[in-house]
Amino acid sequence: MEIKGLLFDKDGTLLEFHQMWLHVAQGAAADTLIAYVAENNHDVDDVALLAAIGVRGNHVDNHGLLASNPVEDTADAWYQLLQLSSDKAQFSHTVKQLFNKQVQDNPALIQSLPGIKAKLLTLKEQGFKLGIATADTKDSTVYSLVQAELYDLFDYVGYSDGDIAPKPAPALLNAFCNRCDLTPQQVTMFGDTVSDMEFGRNAGASTVGVLTGTATDDELQPYADIVLHSVADFDTSLLMTINL
Repeated sequence: MEIKGLLFDKDGTLLEFHQMWLHVAQGAAADTLIAYVAENNHDVDDVALLAAIGVRGNHVDNHGLLASNPVEDTADAWYQLLQLSSDKAQFSHTVKQLFNKQVQDNPALIQSLPGIKAKLLTLKEQGFKLGIATADTKDSTVYSLVQAELYDLFDYVGYSDGDIAPKPAPALLNAFCNRCDLTPQQVTMFGDTVSDMEFGRNAGASTVGVLTGTATDDELQPYADIVLHSVADFDTSLLMTINL
């Protein structure tokens, strides 16, 4: 079936991941400890909070919460680790706001990966519908794409803000299809994590893994139809290979 829609993960696929999200996670962890210092009776530190979401030093686990999951999952992990008595829903809201604040306080760290904007412009000129499917929040997603001067290139921007099932559930891809009058079989999903690849497959789309984020080639190969170094290396002739 002819591919008419291209759906992209955001961070690690279109935007630089490591510098940005290490800084954001570290800042949000520190701010969370400050906000709940009176309830931190178990002396949990920022190293423990970061380890709970797959961050150890400067390494981000491809299967960890920071790499693949919405902020609500980070908040759940931190709430359990801190063993808080305060309202869990309010804590989740606070953590989400702290992550959003860290993103908006660090606009210089928001950078599109090399060659991405030119590639997206070319694909749009070729008539493809373009979409975003990210585990990030609405505020952070829109802010980041605007800062990177990419927002206006997309026909659909999907995010995980507590109102739709996050990846790897197929809801975001189905929403892209509904918005752009496509079937999942007409869509190729691009991403840098195993979760992105499972997401595409769960919806019935083809998948392209990229090595600009947290996953290695060995991690992506079992789940992706093809693996490229970057979205910038994608050529539409590869779609024939994917659909063989």
